[in-house]
Amino acid sequence: MENEKLSVIITGGASGIGEAIARIIINKGGNVGIIDLNSEKANTLSNELGERCIFRQANVTDEPEFSKAYLSIKDMMPAVTGCVTCAGVLPVRDPISKHTLEDFRSVLDNHISGTFLTCKIIGTDMAERKNGSIVTLSSVLAVRPGPVLGYGAAKAGVVNLSQSLAVQWGKDNVRVNTICPGWVDTPFIRKQEEDGRDLSPIIDMTPIGRMIKPEEIAKLAYFLLSPSSSAMTGSVILADGGITLAGGYLPYGPLP
Repeated sequence: MENEKLSVIITGGASGIGEAIARIIINKGGNVGIIDLNSEKANTLSNELGERCIFRQANVTDEPEFSKAYLSIKDMMPAVTGCVTCAGVLPVRDPISKHTLEDFRSVLDNHISGTFLTCKIIGTDMAERKNGSIVTLSSVLAVRPGPVLGYGAAKAGVVNLSQSLAVQWGKDNVRVNTICPGWVDTPFIRKQEEDGRDLSPIIDMTPIGRMIKPEEIAKLAYFLLSPSSSAMTGSVILADGGITLAGGYLPYGPLP
């Protein structure tokens, strides 16, 4: 079991954390199916990674479209052993007085409904085969609130949903664990910098003095997908460089 080759579906796998996870699985001899809306990036990545990486375009909030994409990939891969839910959209930072209901619903729907639908379709298939590991991507905002209202609420919902599924599927040998990354240096974050956001306060507030690398989250996801974590389900793992702890220091002055 320890040498089992992983066969993993990654939503939002065309860039950022999802791309890093795809690379580590392929490098370790596994197979990857990427489901993403960005066909240009996904096709480039799948061509680079080779025949053991397959891409299909689909929206994680569209059940018929997503189901079709999954079944197409499933027919071309070894039996699926894992799934990672990386698909996401940028947060909206407006205060509630200026935050539209449309924006709130859009962010909430993509993250929580997209995670629900991915787990429903792929997790149910795994449960029928009595084998699988799902890694959901939440955020430190599920633990500490921030001004991104829809995004934070959705990521907190991802934790609760994942833990509920861990209980439902425990006897079906399907494990569900959640990673809560801090600030990861991805295009998702750099887009905010391009839009004029100063990222230096993030570095200043992080005890390790830097953002997290996508590869660091990928290694953790690989562990959770692998038999090495066979005793773990319903776990919520912070991978944030200590930023959620830093607030207790700030009233006393700068971080050490």
